[in-house]
Parts: sequence; structure tokens; C-alpha cells
Amino acid sequence: MKKIELLAERLLACRKNEQSVYLYPHVNIDGDALGSALALLLVLDALGIHTCLPLDEPVPPKLDFLPGLDRITWLHDLDQTTCHEQTLALLIDCSEPSRLGNRSALCENARERWVLDHHIARHLPGAYEIVDIKAAAAAEIVHDLIRALESQSGHDLLDRSSAILLMTALISDTGGFVFSNTTKRSFAIASDLMEDDLDLRQITYRLFHRSSLARLRLMGRIFSEARFSHGGKIVLASVGQELMQDCNATDDDLDGIIGYLRNVSGVEMAMILRLQPDGAIRANIRSGPTIDAAAFAGSYGGGGHPRAAGMTLTGMSLEMAAAAVLQKAGELL
Repeated sequence: MKKIELLAERLLACRKNEQSVYLYPHVNIDGDALGSALALLLVLDALGIHTCLPLDEPVPPKLDFLPGLDRITWLHDLDQTTCHEQTLALLIDCSEPSRLGNRSALCENARERWVLDHHIARHLPGAYEIVDIKAAAAAEIVHDLIRALESQSGHDLLDRSSAILLMTALISDTGGFVFSNTTKRSFAIASDLMEDDLDLRQITYRLFHRSSLARLRLMGRIFSEARFSHGGKIVLASVGQELMQDCNATDDDLDGIIGYLRNVSGVEMAMILRLQPDGAIRANIRSGPTIDAAAFAGSYGGGGHPRAAGMTLTGMSLEMAAAAVLQKAGELL
């Protein structure tokens, strides 16, 4: 029996035994993580399985249209009694509790932990880890899990709300079906979801095209101040607190800007370094076929995909971090 079918069987056993399932999308939540988690939450709800999706960060404004947001449980609202009732923890779009921020301890309290992920893992997947690096998004794996739950339960579970959530997740991680991770499987799943005649234009607009004045100003500053090096093959933008304040911008306004830098002709690698309030520096990376972004991020303790990855740098200033990553990128070239 495939792992996905084993997980479906295990989830249905939670219903029979009145056990609780907690869902954990990664910290710095994005469209794939949240859309996939919410879709599974609604499906498990429909099956009568007690399910909880704890978050400790606000939902990004671009995702505020998603159905099921009212089913999110905020971490500070969970009491210790509720936490001890957690039977099965399911990590979505990540494979380690360390990627859960303040929820990591809660996840580790679960008696049983499963993983649904499509990122390159730092270790060989265990018996309870479903890691498919060929999947364009976690949504593809969750879609297969929902179909397995339907087969085993004898119920139709993929309704319009779940389809909207999975389509949002899929569009988010494939860039609207244009990123290199998009496959025949991605389109097959999208076709399946379109049985509900979803409004793709509206989903795509909310994910990629709706903007704000703050974001517009931030983009202008980043584009004008970005540094091109190594014959134009590397581009880096440093984003400090002062720049964000000048533009009255939030971290949500940064989302997607790196794609414009990567799309400049001749660029093989684009990086945005964002100084966090605690002094850490979060780095987002996009690369072409000559540089493995995941391997680059991995050398700093980060990870992701060959063409898109991220990492966190500590113990250095924004200027020092920029110099270090530019030197490392140059060595890869």
C-alpha cells in the first residue's frame, strides 16, 4: 500500500477512535501552505474528524479571500488541556518542526507525526513522511490524499471551497503555471479542480496582480537600488528597516518582487535580503538552470527548490551578509 493510502487509512481511524488531528503549515505562510492546509481541514471536518489548524501569524492580505479562514485556531487561544488531546500532527509544505516557528513545541507534543512535503529534505524520508520533490506544490500531494480519503470512505469530499483552496495553492507555487516546476500532473490536477468552474482570473489577480501604493513605492526603490554584479548575472537587493518605513510597507509587500529581478535578461541568480526586527536576515533566492538555489541556501542552513529557495542569516549586518552571499554566488558561477 502506498504511503498516501496509509495516511488516508490512519486519518479515517482517527474518526473511528475520536482522535484529534492537528495541521501545521510552515511559518511565513504562503498560498500553497495555507491553501493546502485549509483544503485538508475542510475535508477532515466533512468526515467528522476533530481537526485543528493552529497559526501564530496573521494571514497575508493577498490570501484574505480564501474560504475556511474562520476555521483557523490562533495559538494563544489553545489551552494546555486542548494541546494534550493532540493525537496526530501533520506537517504540510515542510518536513521539520523547526519550520513551524512558535508552534514547533506544540507539534512535538503529538503522539504521532506525519509529513506532506515537496521540498528537498535534509534526510531520507521516514515511514510517516510523504515527500515528493517532483510535485510542483504541496497541493498536488494533498489532492491525492483527498482522493484517497474519498476512495476509502465512499464519500465525495472535494467540494467547491476545497477546490478553490487547492487551485490557489497550485497557482501560487507554479506562478500561474509558468514556473519550471509545472508538469503534466499539475495541469491534470488543475483540470480536475476546474470541474467546479472556478474563477481563475480572480484567484490569479488576488495572488499576483493586486497591489498597494506602499508596494508600488517599495518596488521602485528596490529596482533602482538593486546591485548587479558578475557581468549582470547576479542581482541583489538589500531591504532594511528604514526602506520599509520610508515606503510605509510591510513584509507582505515584498512578496513576488524577486521574480521581477530574476526576469532581467542575463540574470542567473536574484536575491533579496530582508533585515528582520530581531536582527536576523531573511534571504529569498531565485535562480536559473546554472545555479542550484536549494544547494546554495543549504550551505547556510536553508533550503527549498533548485530554482527557488530561502535561508536565514544571523550574526552579521545587512552589508556583511550582502558581501558574503555575493562572494559565494560568484564562486558558483
